[in-house]
Amino acid sequence: MTTVEVRKLPTQVAVHLGRELIALAGEPGAVLPSEQEICTRYGVSRTVAREAMQLLAGLDLVRISSGRRMELRPPQEWNYLHPLLLDMLDPVEVRHLLVELHDVRLMIEPVVAARAACVIGPDQLHRLEATLEAMRALESEPDRYLERDLEFHAQICAVIGNRVLDRILHACRWLLMASRRVTNRLWDSLASVTDEHRAIYRALAVHDPQAAEAAMRAHLAGNARAWSLPPELIAAVLEPAAQSVRERVASGVNTPMRKGGSDEVIEVDR
Repeated sequence: MTTVEVRKLPTQVAVHLGRELIALAGEPGAVLPSEQEICTRYGVSRTVAREAMQLLAGLDLVRISSGRRMELRPPQEWNYLHPLLLDMLDPVEVRHLLVELHDVRLMIEPVVAARAACVIGPDQLHRLEATLEAMRALESEPDRYLERDLEFHAQICAVIGNRVLDRILHACRWLLMASRRVTNRLWDSLASVTDEHRAIYRALAVHDPQAAEAAMRAHLAGNARAWSLPPELIAAVLEPAAQSVRERVASGVNTPMRKGGSDEVIEVDR
């Protein structure tokens, strides 16, 4: 029997239950489990069941009313920016979501690069150059490279000093990380990716907004072919990131689960 900390159980239950609820989204009139049924199925206390239900409500996946069963909300209302929801979606839906993120980046980042080219200062250019050098040094370590890649784009956005944009990007950080994890695996070497970032930097350094916009657009366009990859391959690439998300959200080491077909349970010492 696996021993887990009680504070981790609500997240574990929410992820497993959320996957099942998402599968019911296309079934009108589907009956969702009650609090007591969640307790029985997963072998957890009412407190854990309630916390799991609250987590699902926080994803805008369900509505909760006192004394009534959960109500599944329409898919268009779900919080697709939350890492736990990304972990619950099937591979095909994850790919669709990342394609939509790519479209948003094409709408925003080339324009941001152009505006940044007009106002970027020496200190900001110095920080971008240092990030580029770190990327070059980490080309053989994709996961650590990913962090510097995200930092490079965040630094460009920070140049224009738009607090709303900063919060939008912060809200999208888990999706952005997932997207980079997929696109960075397209290449035999990350050297060409670094070169694309270098082209963006050079345009910024000479304060050329047209060149900065074009370089950013070319960089993003080069990543588009990632979304023709099979969903299962994308899911396999993302699994290490999903594991990391589960660990962070649970605030500790991920706890193994025993799978039992349609009757998955979490084993705990009571």
